[in-house]
Amino acid sequence: MPKARATSETELKRTLVEASRILAMEGQGDLVWGHASARFPGQDTFWIKPTGLGLDEVRVDDLLLCDLDGRVVRGKKRRHIEVYIHSEVMRARPDVCSVVHTHAMAPTVFAAAGIPLQPVTHEASVFVPPDIPRFDETTDLINTPERGRAMAKALGSSDALLLVSHGIVTSGTTIERAAINALLLDRAARAQLLMGSLPVRHVGNETDGRAKRELLLSDGHQALRWGYLQRELKRRRKQ
Repeated sequence: MPKARATSETELKRTLVEASRILAMEGQGDLVWGHASARFPGQDTFWIKPTGLGLDEVRVDDLLLCDLDGRVVRGKKRRHIEVYIHSEVMRARPDVCSVVHTHAMAPTVFAAAGIPLQPVTHEASVFVPPDIPRFDETTDLINTPERGRAMAKALGSSDALLLVSHGIVTSGTTIERAAINALLLDRAARAQLLMGSLPVRHVGNETDGRAKRELLLSDGHQALRWGYLQRELKRRRKQ
């Protein structure tokens, strides 16, 4: 992804809305559930969509500004009760400027299987090895600060977490990176699920894995991916 970040509040909010709609376009919408957030580096507040709206229908004017205690400090709509997914990750991780939580079906099902994620396709190389962390203290909503802190601890220094029988959490230094991590995790889980009961035997070596991870996480590669997603979103809006 290009190193330049959003330079204004307006740009940050527009990018967050765009990322939300791209997540929905790529099959990670779930009616009005699921949410993404964004902040500027070093800030103790972040923007997030309100409850009652889908990822595909949120607008800039709908966004809420919340603090790290989950309180709304700007905006009139109701916030999601799982705001603590975002607030507690950002509290624990100063490097994180965006958090995504969706109920993407493939990784949710995969998490419940309790098996390690393996690099069946290139996408999984972003997350493994070591195995992607899982949060299984509860399969219920992350609707309290305590659950948010426990979930953030499970995420640790990783940028992806499987919420067992619930969904996924991804993070990033930019909105684009957090959203792309969610898309890559979905593809990685789908690829392994397609194998069914077949054993995973040929996934390359450690050198291959490092090379693929470096490429997929490079600014240039992510910029190409995000540029395509932006163009596809515009094409679909015109249909």
